[in-house]
Amino acid sequence: MTQAKNAASATFRRTCGVFIRATMAPLFVCYSAAMTKPVSATLPLLDLDRVLRFSLYSRWVFVAVLGTSTLVFYLLQLRLPLLPLALVAAGMAGVNLFLTRDWRRGRPAQRLLEFGLLLDVLALGLVLGLTGGASNPLAVLFLLPLVMAALVCPPRFSWWLTAIAIVLYLLLFFWNLPLPTGEHAGHGDHEALFNLHLIGMWLTFALSAGLITACVSRLVRILGERERRLNQAYQRQDTDERLLVLAMEAASLTHQLSTPLNNLFLLNEELRETPDLPEEVQEDLQLAHTQLAQCADILSRLKSQSQAEREPVRLYHTLGERLAQWQNLRPEVRVDWQRPVADQTVQLSPLFWPALFNILNNAADAGEGRIELHTHLHDNGDWELGVHNRSGVLSEAQLRRAGLDQFDSGKPAGLGLGVWLSHATLSRLNGRLELSNHAEGGVYARILLPLEPSA
Repeated sequence: MTQAKNAASATFRRTCGVFIRATMAPLFVCYSAAMTKPVSATLPLLDLDRVLRFSLYSRWVFVAVLGTSTLVFYLLQLRLPLLPLALVAAGMAGVNLFLTRDWRRGRPAQRLLEFGLLLDVLALGLVLGLTGGASNPLAVLFLLPLVMAALVCPPRFSWWLTAIAIVLYLLLFFWNLPLPTGEHAGHGDHEALFNLHLIGMWLTFALSAGLITACVSRLVRILGERERRLNQAYQRQDTDERLLVLAMEAASLTHQLSTPLNNLFLLNEELRETPDLPEEVQEDLQLAHTQLAQCADILSRLKSQSQAEREPVRLYHTLGERLAQWQNLRPEVRVDWQRPVADQTVQLSPLFWPALFNILNNAADAGEGRIELHTHLHDNGDWELGVHNRSGVLSEAQLRRAGLDQFDSGKPAGLGLGVWLSHATLSRLNGRLELSNHAEGGVYARILLPLEPSA
């Protein structure tokens, strides 16, 4: 009779263990990963704020060059319309200040950029009209705002700006103030003036080439960064869709598991009420009762939890409590952890714990019942945890895909789903998970999670 009771108790204990490890841990990780607030995948077609900033800086350079040139013309006593040129420089500076102020107040960058480019074309046409018209080599600078508009503005605005620039350039042939020459200019003077014109053309070309190269290179870098962020958004969307399916399954399983959990509770109570049970059997039944109560608590949290916010916790005190609860479910596992003396209160999301314990479960299953846990809180607020099991090894393919997709984990019927879910949860908490083969043998999982101190 005693042997039969011991066999029944052992069978019950194994049933509880399989039930807990096969359903509760993955279920909670699935649900928590799906419930974590996702990072927005919405990306602008182009970072117009950066383009507008570049446009504002370029306009300040033009104003500085125009103002300096006007001052030099004045010192050299050249017969040029200095006052109108100074007014153009002052006007562009004022409008640029206005654009900068509106941009900082949150006005749409697209409208401000278009207004600024239109200002550039009109101001350049006015400057050229005051300094020789179409014969001024600076006329090639019309290309700069047109290139900028073609790259970042709607086609309709770009064509309108191009038409305005063409008309202004045509008017410069008929309406302009010629550059000053001597009253009795001879052949040598005209030759010197022509050479000066050639030098101006070269300088203008060099300036235009430099500005166009800088502008296009900057925009290419912006587009490259946008493409990289877009690829990340596509990957995140794919992860969100997969997590949504898992969340729906988790929500369904919370209801389906209630009946077998209640049956196990009743079976446990019936066995505990059996008279003359050996003390070892009573201890095993009490342990099973504790584990079942913890399973019921997990199911209750799953049913009531829709979104978990960060909450203040004493970091290592809470970690010690959570480890004790986890070891109630895994009493056969030995965890070597040296608890730091100093503790700190931080803001920590409850969704971190399922991800951590899923990694601990994998390490415990692969590490023959013993794992090492290392913790360190960096000065910058990053919390680093290392989980080391001294058994097993990951292939190069598994290391490349670790956390990014499901892969064969080497455990019976294992697909690496837990690692993928932990990686997804930590990523949404702005943390990361890294797997590597330890130099002393086994696999090492490194978790890095940024924390904020509690106010």
